[in-house]
Amino acid sequence: MGYTVLRPGGTKDGEFQAYARLLRQMGKDLGKLPRVAEPSTNRRWLHVWNTYAEAQMFAEEMKERMGNAAWEVQEVPGQASEGPLGPLVVQLGRQATGLTFALHPLSRALIESAFPRAVVLAHAFIDLATWNDFRQTRGDVRDLVDEVLPRLSGLHEADLHELGYEAVDAETSQTLFVVPPAVLAQV
Repeated sequence: MGYTVLRPGGTKDGEFQAYARLLRQMGKDLGKLPRVAEPSTNRRWLHVWNTYAEAQMFAEEMKERMGNAAWEVQEVPGQASEGPLGPLVVQLGRQATGLTFALHPLSRALIESAFPRAVVLAHAFIDLATWNDFRQTRGDVRDLVDEVLPRLSGLHEADLHELGYEAVDAETSQTLFVVPPAVLAQV
């Protein structure tokens, strides 16, 4: 039995980044943690604490950092799995000359821990002419992310689907789309 910290109704993307950042600041390895599916969303993994006291301390820190008293501790029924705290976050920047794709720093740290042999790129740039050709012949931004992400992350497609990923507009922080971790998508 363990405990997790959550926000009822689901954690927003920015809140989850703060959640992961706090875990990392506490010395937790984002690539290998006891975890459970986020209740009510099955969109991401949440860390599982061994004791209620540890989870409560984390919840109190999240309340303070987020300025939101809704964070609470919930008992985890059953066994937690162990693995990376996905999904990965791909930041999409738009310029007049094209699109830039980059992994969020926490996603890079997760990959470096869980997949130490992966070669992670700082960013990938697609010029405007290539993007326009892609849109006319092969698809939208989701299709482009699906094509760019293996090169950007150094991971195989199967690993990416296991972790899950989401694309976020770098300027507005708006989530463009989500591919939940494969195990959670099946639940």
